[in-house]
Amino acid sequence: MLREAVLKNGGGWHGHGWVGDGKWIVKKGNVSSTGRCLSCSEQLACVDTNEVETQKFVDSLVALAMERKAKMNSCESDVVFSEFQDWLEKHGDYEAIVDGANIGLYQQNFVDGSFSLSQVLPSILCIKISTNFLFFHFFFCFRNPLKYSTNGPPNLQKL
Repeated sequence: MLREAVLKNGGGWHGHGWVGDGKWIVKKGNVSSTGRCLSCSEQLACVDTNEVETQKFVDSLVALAMERKAKMNSCESDVVFSEFQDWLEKHGDYEAIVDGANIGLYQQNFVDGSFSLSQVLPSILCIKISTNFLFFHFFFCFRNPLKYSTNGPPNLQKL
């Protein structure tokens, strides 16, 4: 079903066939509010997936995340990530999950790996506004990504 929908809408790679075929050109770009790629001017397509395809996609993302964490740290990261998965399964369905560590550490090229809480909160607000979904959010993070000094911002120290 996914392959058919993607092919019907011009292919999974900007009209050049299913993802993986052809020569790839990789560069930074943005997408307009109408779904047009501002780098190559192609209109991007939205593809709905069924539950089985969605679960396969989720499983592949989980496998990639665990592989990446395993390369970065010890086997402890596998346990932490699987505990998070278990917690998520038990505590319900979420409209959005924000990875605060990735947002908070984005472009923070400091020696001590500082975390920017000021980058996380606007991201959550943007999701609330763009989805017109009023949800209560909570923020949690693991110990390792939060490396900050006692001289850091007061709002991060409270966190």
